[in-house]
Amino acid sequence: MSAKSNFLIWTLFIFIFFVLVLKANNYLDPDFGWHLKVGEIALSSGIPKLDPFSYSMPSFHFINHEWATDIFLKLSYDSLGFFGLSLIFATALILAIYVSFRRDSKSLPFWEVPVILGIGTLLPYFALRPQVLSWLLWAIFLALILNRERWSKWKFFLPPFFMVWANFHGSFAAGIAALVLLGIFRYLKERKLSWSFTIITLLCLLSTLINPYGPRIWKEIWLSISDASLRWRIAEWQPAFFSINLPFILYFVISSFLIWKNKRGFKLDELGLFFFFAFWGLSSKRNVPLWVILSIPMTIKAFSLMLTKIKIIPQAEVRFKKAYNWTLYFSISAVFLQALGLLLSLHTYKEETYYPKEAVSYLSNNLPKGEIFSIYRWGGYLIWKLPEKKVFVDGRMPSWRTQDSPESESENAMRDYTNLVSGFISYKDIFNKYGVTVVLWEKSAQKGSLDTLPQRFEKVIWGRSRPFDFISDLEKDGWDMVYEDNVSVIFVSAR
Repeated sequence: MSAKSNFLIWTLFIFIFFVLVLKANNYLDPDFGWHLKVGEIALSSGIPKLDPFSYSMPSFHFINHEWATDIFLKLSYDSLGFFGLSLIFATALILAIYVSFRRDSKSLPFWEVPVILGIGTLLPYFALRPQVLSWLLWAIFLALILNRERWSKWKFFLPPFFMVWANFHGSFAAGIAALVLLGIFRYLKERKLSWSFTIITLLCLLSTLINPYGPRIWKEIWLSISDASLRWRIAEWQPAFFSINLPFILYFVISSFLIWKNKRGFKLDELGLFFFFAFWGLSSKRNVPLWVILSIPMTIKAFSLMLTKIKIIPQAEVRFKKAYNWTLYFSISAVFLQALGLLLSLHTYKEETYYPKEAVSYLSNNLPKGEIFSIYRWGGYLIWKLPEKKVFVDGRMPSWRTQDSPESESENAMRDYTNLVSGFISYKDIFNKYGVTVVLWEKSAQKGSLDTLPQRFEKVIWGRSRPFDFISDLEKDGWDMVYEDNVSVIFVSAR
């Protein structure tokens, strides 16, 4: 690798770390607010067992598999602020990539393209979110189970590791799935059952039950996995092709091609995990980072295997290295443009431009007696900034459903919300049931074709489209607009 290439690579890494910190410090994740409030409640009065934040499902048994992370967020935010948290989370992402990269220390040649494209792929998913810390846990887990030397030395460390992981984030279920798949693939390869591996897997599974909710934590995981509607209604659950991520496209094509062409150089269990998590990532964007972290060392190895395979062809090695260098420069350019675009768009997602900051201030000074109905993605923000009032729905609730709720509550608040904003049910039925007297809504904005792609795709599949603006119905029924700014409007009941 030339001095020029090394300079470009390390300059890019420094720039990416700078962008990560700036993004975390400026982009306010929709769920950040409720994570802070859960951490606050847990520290003051214990982990909540019933939903403390909504008026639609207050009797629902709230299972928060991220309660330990929420406490960490609360303590860190109070002592370090946004900037301190930004440094911690940016470092966690870099460490996750580093642990992945070093998983197989023999696979160091040709590391630059997979690592650069891997980081570039993760950039859009990064924020102050519990998932980021789970990426590091996932990378550590893979480093333990996919390296035979480490496995033999540290395998009994895995059960307590899973006990911690199960209290920090629900991605521990991906770890259990990986262990089960490894056991199956190794059995198919060796035609015998490894009792030590089986016992460790069972101990890991049992250790996940050591949490405030016991076995019910798996019910929450199942509710999310089995809820097909998430794929179309919630952005982070949508299939990966619903977003344009050039580094991911490049990396997916390069990695899949190289590993398939050199599949004989990998064990069956490695290939099984690679393609299983590739499919899982394509089916839902939130799983893409898990596949990236898994695949980086395999892709590095695949480059070396490809070179070994073609060395017998005259001049092939020279051409291969030249092609690799061009791929490297193109990857650097793609990730740099991705990071630069993200940097330039940060103002769009700041608190002042993405959330109803001024409207919440107005409501704080004019606190209504009735309930407030607002858009889904503002739920976590309202829980944080307007704790005097509960919300109808927020980011915790897309898969919440029950059949034994009191008559005064909802069996599925997210379903009621989507039906209301889609026009399938009258807003009056919902508002009368819960005593809604105020509507806090987003200011109407023109959406581009890419913004409406998921809605149009859902219309093709389900024969219906998603949210429409019901504000016109409020106006026709005499609701008064008492507040308006560039982000939001507030309507109050005329009654």
